[in-house]
Amino acid sequence: MLKKIFVCALTLAALLIGGCGEEKVVGTPDKAILAYAEIITTGESTNLAAAGFSEEDNKNLRDVILKIFLKPFSDAVPLSDETMTELEKIFYANNKAKMNFQTKMKTEDKEHPVVELTTTPLDISNANKELQKNNELFALLGMVGKLKSDGATDDQLKQNPEVQKLAVTAFTKYIEGVQIQEEKTFEVPCAKVEGTNGNVHWAPADAKALTNFMTGGN
Repeated sequence: MLKKIFVCALTLAALLIGGCGEEKVVGTPDKAILAYAEIITTGESTNLAAAGFSEEDNKNLRDVILKIFLKPFSDAVPLSDETMTELEKIFYANNKAKMNFQTKMKTEDKEHPVVELTTTPLDISNANKELQKNNELFALLGMVGKLKSDGATDDQLKQNPEVQKLAVTAFTKYIEGVQIQEEKTFEVPCAKVEGTNGNVHWAPADAKALTNFMTGGN
């Protein structure tokens, strides 16, 4: 599930950008790759401009990534805006506390530079297995099922403090169960793209490969 989150995140990021001509590239490849890695895992970066992202782009990506992450749960448990906001803070704070990033140039090239990204990738191999031990989640699903059978609507469930409180507890347990791997380094080939600001910037040439690295996939 987490792999799908980051694949979607990088895909969404790619939708914000397009092909470009021979314009001068704004920013450096190492800062741009750092921005991508930070945004899709910790929800923020001081290098937004290097990747051609605006603050609005960053906010939109944060919102969409969280919705993707919670979709398997929110389909079964209606979540209020307040709950979503709280879970967003927990999700990104958890990743930020666990992960760190460093980048440096591996290959200097005007068209196809390569950046070395060093980080502590997420380890999602056992994340879904932990769901089988999430008693709070089972209790939440049972509570929601009972309330729905009694006629409760989604809006009523969103306003039910017991449902929303247990949702935060259950989903927080899942979020905090995602661990990190030992520090590793990955080579990221870069390509030119056009940011939403109209300038040309650097981006990962293979978003899927970067996603697999950061989530421990193949």
